[in-house]
Amino acid sequence: MTQIEYLAPAQAFDLANALMQQKRWVEAGTLWQAFREQYKGHPTPWMQGAICCFKQELYQQAGELLEFSRRQFDKHLSTWLVSADWAQLKDDAALEAEFLAQGRAVLGDRWELLCRIAALAMRNGDVAAAKAHNLLARNVASEQIEPLIQASEFSEKLEQWEEVAEYWKAVIVLKPAHPHAYQKLSHAYGQAGQHVLARRYRLAMQYGAEILNSPATVVQDDVRKVKGPSSSLMHFSALVITKAILNLKSESSRTHLNYAWVVLEPLLHLVIYYFLFGKVLNAGVENYGLFLLCGLVPWMWFSKAVSTSATSILGGQSLMLNSNVQPAFFPLVSIVQSTFKQCPAMVLLLVLRFVADDDSLSLSLIYFPLIVVLQFLLITVLAMLLAALVSIVRDIANIVGTGLTLLMILSGVIYNYQSLPAKVGEWVQYNPLAVIISAYREVILQGNAPEIQGLLYVFGVSFLLGAVNYVVYKLQRKKFVRRGMA
Repeated sequence: MTQIEYLAPAQAFDLANALMQQKRWVEAGTLWQAFREQYKGHPTPWMQGAICCFKQELYQQAGELLEFSRRQFDKHLSTWLVSADWAQLKDDAALEAEFLAQGRAVLGDRWELLCRIAALAMRNGDVAAAKAHNLLARNVASEQIEPLIQASEFSEKLEQWEEVAEYWKAVIVLKPAHPHAYQKLSHAYGQAGQHVLARRYRLAMQYGAEILNSPATVVQDDVRKVKGPSSSLMHFSALVITKAILNLKSESSRTHLNYAWVVLEPLLHLVIYYFLFGKVLNAGVENYGLFLLCGLVPWMWFSKAVSTSATSILGGQSLMLNSNVQPAFFPLVSIVQSTFKQCPAMVLLLVLRFVADDDSLSLSLIYFPLIVVLQFLLITVLAMLLAALVSIVRDIANIVGTGLTLLMILSGVIYNYQSLPAKVGEWVQYNPLAVIISAYREVILQGNAPEIQGLLYVFGVSFLLGAVNYVVYKLQRKKFVRRGMA
């Protein structure tokens, strides 16, 4: 005792509580016994000492400690709750009810006591009394979630699923970040036959509560059936965009600069490459800095979208197992998110074009949106196909980084592929990404119209890969889940 006799009660009690957390009941009980002598005016050593006796099945000693507590510390809530625990362990429901009634007579309608009385009534099979006391607890403590959770448990036992859902919705209002609320809500709605709402809350459990406010998630199945396939496509597209925006918000919220990083991250890359290659390692190309950026900006967009999409279906396995979310949802979210992040870099590319050449606006820039759309189409079909392949053959994920590095070299990002030796250049020109980068340079750097034949080639390749994607995603959905979970 010499080491702790000068400690404040809270510090001393922490020592014994730490032993209880380690389930060292004998040592903790001995320490609480010492504290009962040292801190005679505190109820905690008596309550916690009794609990240590419970764990050692020393019920007579626990009863003696609690009897003293009821005489000396009857104004403390824990006196009556721990006494009720003691009576419950002795399987004496009448004594448990007596302690709770005495506590209520002394302390009034405390929600903790009312909930314990409700739980006892439910154990005794008195559903009406249990619900009545729980209702009183909810009215007394309207800001506490515990009475609501107890009410949901009662309704679940009675298989009153709509009531269960209402109670958990009330819990979410009070505590939106409750870890189990969305899972419980989804289960309740599923049991009630409201499968649309069950899917909505499964999505909220997986992706966060904000997705509940998405226009896509509030569309009901019957509305989609009335409006036909176009409405279903709009629903799906809205959900993809909403999830991409939520991902950006989540990503930004973890940093001090928040949304500024959406702009700063691609811009920092561009500045570094611009000065390193454009100023220090000039390749002998006129206006090489802008030439380089015309390759880097499209490449960064492509690389980020493809790399983040590669394992996206694998990451969504649990959600696909528990809902009707299509596998295509996951790579599309990554693609749209990467596109949003790359928009500032695209704007900067146009700004630098005017800084480098302040001549009048070139009419060739009207092709710029067309090239952007074509690249988005190419990124989409390639990223989705890669995500499908990785979900079936996981080993492919290990070579994505190396493959992207090779593709960067073969796409003319830092050089003009048309200047390569004839045989090499002839093969490289079949790379759709090289054609896209060349088109950007024609429009931005040269002020010329791009080769329409090349753009048609990119569209044709994208269309063909899109058809392959359609077949793969249409026929292999269940295999995505089974193989991904293997």
